[in-house]
This record gives sequence, C-alpha cells and structure tokens, in this order.
Amino acid sequence: MARDLPSPTPEGRLIRRVRESLRPRLPVAAAAERAGVGEATWGNTERGYRTMGRNSPPQPFRPSAQSLAHMAHAIGLTPADLEEVGREDAAVILTEMRGPELQVEVRELKPGRVFFTVPPDLPEEDRQAIVRWAEDMARHLDERRKDSKSDG
Repeated sequence: MARDLPSPTPEGRLIRRVRESLRPRLPVAAAAERAGVGEATWGNTERGYRTMGRNSPPQPFRPSAQSLAHMAHAIGLTPADLEEVGREDAAVILTEMRGPELQVEVRELKPGRVFFTVPPDLPEEDRQAIVRWAEDMARHLDERRKDSKSDG
C-alpha cells in the first residue's frame, strides 16, 4: 500500500535543483558535510518530509533557518534566492554569514550558474571585466568537459 507523501517545500525544491545542477556532481553526503548539517537533514529538506519509522506516516519537514542558511551557503545560493522561496529568516542568516565586505554575482549560463565574489566598492568597469572573465571561463570549462566526454 503506497503512502501519501508530503510535497517538497519551495526551499527543498530549490536546494535539490541547484545541488543537482552543480558540476562536478555534489552528492547529498558531500553537500551535507560541506554545510555542516546531517545527511538526514539535507535529505529531509529536499524531500519535504522525514520518516518516523516503519509503522508511522512520514511527517512534513521544514529545516531551521540556521540549517537552511548553511545549506544555501554550501551550494552558492544567495539571500535573494532564499527570499524568493519565502525563507527570509534564512536569508538574514546567510547575509550575516557572508559578511558585508563581499557581494556575490550570479550569472545564469548553460548548463548552470557561475558564482564569484567582488568587493562592493569595485568600479562598474572592473565589475563588468570580472563578469566577462567568469563567463569566458565557464564556456571554456564547458568545452573541456564536452571534449573529455567525446574522447572517453
């Protein structure tokens, strides 16, 4: 008999989608270790529920703001990402963790994202040069990845 399982939370879907898009691949165990949370906490967050034993129904799961902020930090999410899924509490903690001296720039590229930090007072011309460099590097790495797959 199949159980009705709680649906993943918006933050759980975000965490899973971004973790699975990372290259090289980041398994749950490695992501949890990087974040300093238990593997069960990471898995429960992505699924949106935790199991309570063989004869008990699964229970909805929502990670603490602290745990979610550490998870987000481990995979390169921004406070804005957490705010978009309704977790302003974790966004505040993530902002504090990252500190005011650096800002994270995120660029969506095929097949994923590029993350880099820049000082907030960096002139716009220099910021744009860094963006171009990061985009070029991402394209170069993607081409190398494709070449190594075709050679293997």
